[in-house]
Amino acid sequence: MKKIILSSITLASLLVIGLTLSSNASGPGGNRTGSPGSSGNCSGCHGGGNYGGTLKVGITEIGDTTFLSFYTPGKVYDMHVISGGTSTKKGFQATILNSSNMAAGTCGTAPAGTSIYTSGGKSIWGHTTPSASGVWKGTWTAPAAGTGTVTIYGATVVSNANGSDSKDQVVTANAMIGEKVPSNTNSIEADKLKVIENPTNTVVRLGGVAKNMIIWNNQGQVAASANNTSELNVSHLPAGTYYLQTISENNMHNTTAIVIQ
Repeated sequence: MKKIILSSITLASLLVIGLTLSSNASGPGGNRTGSPGSSGNCSGCHGGGNYGGTLKVGITEIGDTTFLSFYTPGKVYDMHVISGGTSTKKGFQATILNSSNMAAGTCGTAPAGTSIYTSGGKSIWGHTTPSASGVWKGTWTAPAAGTGTVTIYGATVVSNANGSDSKDQVVTANAMIGEKVPSNTNSIEADKLKVIENPTNTVVRLGGVAKNMIIWNNQGQVAASANNTSELNVSHLPAGTYYLQTISENNMHNTTAIVIQ
């Protein structure tokens, strides 16, 4: 009877170990990216080995390989996790958070061998099948304007491939990606070229200094001109409709119909 009980206990133990190893191979679930608010990283179960493991995480333009330091709000990018080392079995988890440590942007459809799920309100991308290459690529849609800098966090297990959690290597990495703010140079230049008083009878005034101010009459002749100024004297011109051409310091051109009384 004792032998039977012992054999049953041994069999049950083997089943538990087998299920544990199988679960780890298909990803641990939860959030073990090493990001703020996560359950740490994979070193809670794995560790003790060294196989020259490396990890790089980031985004690129679609189809490109150059990692970017800035994103354009709402744009779709390739999202990369690249795990290096001599292991033939590697796994990973990754997430992207904003400065408040909340989910930022949206991951696309999970590529083969991976899954995307939610843990603690954060979107987690991780392996479901170990990879020999350690190279994973998905897509990520950047968040709305005003989100600011985001950070991609990742953790990888460079496994010894013996089916055990021990003697594996864990590597973590993160990368900050700033928000690309549209240049306001054009709007500033446009404001400089706006006519402040129209109609006028003495001086045409602009919102800022223009490199060139040229006034044309209806016959296509230059009636008045000036350089590097915000004002042009028109008191000598007959009343009527004219056309003011302005050129900014950055060579922005603008033409406005003006009325001289």
